[in-house]
Order: sequence, then structure tokens, then C-alpha cells
Amino acid sequence: MESFGQVLTDYLKGLPSSVLKIGGTVMTQLWCRPGKTGILGLILCLYWQAEYSGAGHDWNVNMKCIEHICNVILAEPDL
Repeated sequence: MESFGQVLTDYLKGLPSSVLKIGGTVMTQLWCRPGKTGILGLILCLYWQAEYSGAGHDWNVNMKCIEHICNVILAEPDL
């Protein structure tokens, strides 16, 4: 399960910078849509990383990234 934590960290680091900007492309990301692939899946991945990977510092950095993504979603004018 430790490799899962690294995969999640690498995924978040690989997101295009436009995803993290207000007015960017976060709402077009597959994991940001409703349904089985929605943002809850991303949050569940953070839980798994914390619970099973012993991620420590990486988990804290990932949490900050997800917090920022959630703030970008909340700032979307169309919502």
C-alpha cells in the first residue's frame, strides 16, 4: 500500500498548473465531476494514503493541494 501513497503524490504533483488557478480548468477534470469519479474519490484517496501508506510529510503537502483545489472549486462563478 505504500506505493499507492507515492502514486497519489505523483498524480497531484503532475496536475497542470491551470487546475490550481481560479478561472482555470479544475472543473473540466474527470475527478471533479459528479458521480463515481467525483471529488469524493480524490478525498477517499487521501484517507487511504493517510491510513495505509504512512505518508507523513507527503500527506500534509497533498492535503494543502486538495484544500487549494477545493477553494478554487468554491470560487467558480458558475456554481
